Amino acid sequence: MNEDDIARGVARGLHEHEQRRAEGNARSLLAGLAIMAAMFLFFIWLVTYA
Repeated sequence: MNEDDIARGVARGLHEHEQRRAEGNARSLLAGLAIMAAMFLFFIWLVTYA
C-alpha cells in the first residue's frame, strides 16, 4: 500500500461521507416542506370552515 492508494482511499471516504450528508440534508428539506404544506392546508381549512 503506497501513498497513492492511501490518498484514493481517503478521497473515496470523504466523497461517501459528503454524499451521505447531502442525502440527509435533502431528507430534512423534504420533511420541512411536507410539514409546511400540512400547516398551510390546515390554515386554509381553518379559515374556510371555522
